[in-house]
Amino acid sequence: MFILCISMFLGCTNEPDYKIIRQEVVDLHNKVMEDGEIASKNRLMLDTLSRIGLKAVKPSIDTITEQKNIAILIGKLNQVDQDMMKWMQDFEPDVEGKSNAAAVKYFEGEKIKIKKLDSQYNQILNESGVYLKKFNLILPSHSMEHDHHRH
Repeated sequence: MFILCISMFLGCTNEPDYKIIRQEVVDLHNKVMEDGEIASKNRLMLDTLSRIGLKAVKPSIDTITEQKNIAILIGKLNQVDQDMMKWMQDFEPDVEGKSNAAAVKYFEGEKIKIKKLDSQYNQILNESGVYLKKFNLILPSHSMEHDHHRH
């Protein structure tokens, strides 16, 4: 009876299937890729704002300070994109030759990395979105809400 209880207990503590965790990583990756698209749009709007002249948008603005702010935001957007590209280049979805336990450990580590990237994207998208809103620029996710009656 004791051996039966021990074997049942050990049977219930099996590690998860690596395929489930790998799919969680892939799903997170897909969400982060969507964030990357928004980041590209925000970067384009920031670049356009910088080039068209901040004074044209807001005559009372300190253009030197705002050019620095724009450069910092673009730098952050570029950095998170570079971090994402590096992660994608390093990611190995094929686990041939690894045990399930080793594959689970690998994908759990990758899940931590992609969650960090997701967090970085969320932060810079929020930061750049708030900045663009200061200039009444349309945010990518709100492009359909543009008021055509304003001049």
